Amino acid sequence: MELSAASTTTPKRGWWATFTRGHPHRFDAGLAVLIFLATVGGLLSAHRMGVDAIPPPWTYVTSAVACGALMFRRSHPWPVLVVTAVGYLVVQGFSHDVPPLILAVVTALVTITLAGQRWPAIIAAVVITLCALTIGTVRDAEYWSHPRPVAVAALCALSIAVADAVRNRRAYVAAVEERARRAEESREREASRRVSDERLRIARELHDVLAHHIAVINVQAGVAGHLMDRQPEQAREALDHVRSAARSVLSEMQAVVSVLREPDAGAEPAEPAEPLPGMDRIDDLLDRFRSLGLQIDTVVSGAPTPLPAAVDLVAYRTVQESLTNVGKHAGRAPVIVEFDYRPEVFAVTVTNEPTGPGAVPPSGSATQGGFGLIGMRERVGSIGGRLTAAPTSDGGFVTAVTLPLER
Repeated sequence: MELSAASTTTPKRGWWATFTRGHPHRFDAGLAVLIFLATVGGLLSAHRMGVDAIPPPWTYVTSAVACGALMFRRSHPWPVLVVTAVGYLVVQGFSHDVPPLILAVVTALVTITLAGQRWPAIIAAVVITLCALTIGTVRDAEYWSHPRPVAVAALCALSIAVADAVRNRRAYVAAVEERARRAEESREREASRRVSDERLRIARELHDVLAHHIAVINVQAGVAGHLMDRQPEQAREALDHVRSAARSVLSEMQAVVSVLREPDAGAEPAEPAEPLPGMDRIDDLLDRFRSLGLQIDTVVSGAPTPLPAAVDLVAYRTVQESLTNVGKHAGRAPVIVEFDYRPEVFAVTVTNEPTGPGAVPPSGSATQGGFGLIGMRERVGSIGGRLTAAPTSDGGFVTAVTLPLER
């Protein structure tokens, strides 16, 4: 998979592009040698055909210097253009034709244009063409009417146009690749964020569904073990609570797993999932905790009204987690649960009195911000609510949540 992904994002290059980009100095050296050989061959052939006189030896030296300067065209493009242009103009003075050395000038102009200096390259080409026309006219009064100056101008113009088109295409390809890279990074960040959010959601659901049942099993199992010999009837009642809580755990775990599990194409349709709990089931929740020995009083302020689905679920989970913490850390201390229906917010407050009999020393869930409170804060924060959880002055504990009804 990684190889295929890499092949789709990396542009394919031919052997020529790979050679020119991977070995730039070798390419420049080969180009310089070819232009020099072509220039020498052109001068010698013109002499053999009787068109030109024998060029002096320093003409070949000048050609060699001009071609050798191409080795530095990438680091010093303007000096290279000056050297190649002067070399070409000198060699042209001994030739009635356009010497192949013009290709060195063209190469220098291409390099400057690819560097993003199109207009300076155009001005330089105009100056070189005018100088070549002037030198040719001085040597031959009718040179200005020959097509050779036009050929020089056309070669310079064509080289600049092609180089500018190549530069624009490279810029376009680089921009497309950059956008693709940023889009890929954005998709990866979004996927990572969604995975993280989903993990947090699953963790909250598992904690909310299982925490209070596991706490019940733990407490009732301890009670049964303590009363097994002295009060077997009460121990049996505690074990009944353990079995009931265990069945609830299995049932709710099956519901959670069925939601998380990928459905098989050939599997039979699953049964409809149980609706998410809300304030319409709050009495059943309170009764379950009362059956475990908690003394719970409820206070309702305002006129009860239907709540938005998100607020309904968060309010239920807040009461569930708060009472679970009371059972684990405050034993059978009396609890007051307050529901306050206001026009713009719905407030839930769970207050327990100081630690009662059967309490377990706090281990972090309630007093030190364990996963229970972390999950509650995340749930409340996800809908723009506010959570306050702190011990009271008399040794109890209060959890207060304010949930907006409209966002």
